Amino acid sequence: MNCLDLDQTARRVLFGILTFINIKNPEKAVFPRRDTLRAEALIASESTLYRGLRQLDGKGYIERSQKRREHNGEFHLSPIQLTGKALVLLGLSEVIHSPRPAKMEDGRIQEELTKPEQSLQNTTATAEPADKNQIDRKTGLPAELLCLLGLGVKKSGVCYLMKLARSRGSRLGDVVAAVAHCLEKLRGREVVAYLAAMLKRNLDFRWLKESRDTVQQEESQQGEMQRLLSNLDARYDGYWVCDQHGAPIGVFRAGSDTHLVESNTGSFPVNLRFAKRIQEGTLLLRAAPQFATSHGERYAV
Repeated sequence: MNCLDLDQTARRVLFGILTFINIKNPEKAVFPRRDTLRAEALIASESTLYRGLRQLDGKGYIERSQKRREHNGEFHLSPIQLTGKALVLLGLSEVIHSPRPAKMEDGRIQEELTKPEQSLQNTTATAEPADKNQIDRKTGLPAELLCLLGLGVKKSGVCYLMKLARSRGSRLGDVVAAVAHCLEKLRGREVVAYLAAMLKRNLDFRWLKESRDTVQQEESQQGEMQRLLSNLDARYDGYWVCDQHGAPIGVFRAGSDTHLVESNTGSFPVNLRFAKRIQEGTLLLRAAPQFATSHGERYAV
């Protein structure tokens, strides 16, 4: 996603909304249940979900409206619609404005018109060859699906789901990996019913898995940067801040609330961006030589 003005919560919610969008008509409003949207966005609480929705609304990514019941005037629907800004940033404006390719043969026209409706994530879905899976000799099932047996699913149930996945152009392993967080509390027939229902939604589960992995990786990296930032304290006061080649560019100054890097041309804050550069190795912290003064006149800028 190119939505750099959103925080992690809002990006998760936007990702969840995308699972309900139809690629053939991305401008059409969707009506996701709040509990379903929370599950798709990997968000634990409703307050966090609403915070993400407010930010998406405020930043101009979505439009929300509520409709009242005719008999009592109570709100009962809250449709969500992607804005033009979101369509452009997500690359969906090209889908809307791209002309349908001309078909010369009647048979090909009919084939195009009778294709099943695609979801947003199904634009790149293709079935992988089965020989990519490692087969468990004892059960004869792909090793990546043995977790289903641990959830009480019978081998016949796994085979049924594999057949259903193939008929939908998906791999069951991709589906299980994408919704693993939703399977933890289910057992036996509940698992089979849930996976069968997900397969009928016609999503690109590999894309879902990779997108969730990306979000989780970014959150993990941000957590590491937060821990690194909290460890930068008075112990490093007076340390040189150097570039990746070891050339000093400033001096670390620890404060009671905030820390700074002082240089001959000014100062800049010690924040998450600073921690990220330390983590990436583009900035280094080194103990100042004994001949350096307390104000860092010896370092180069």
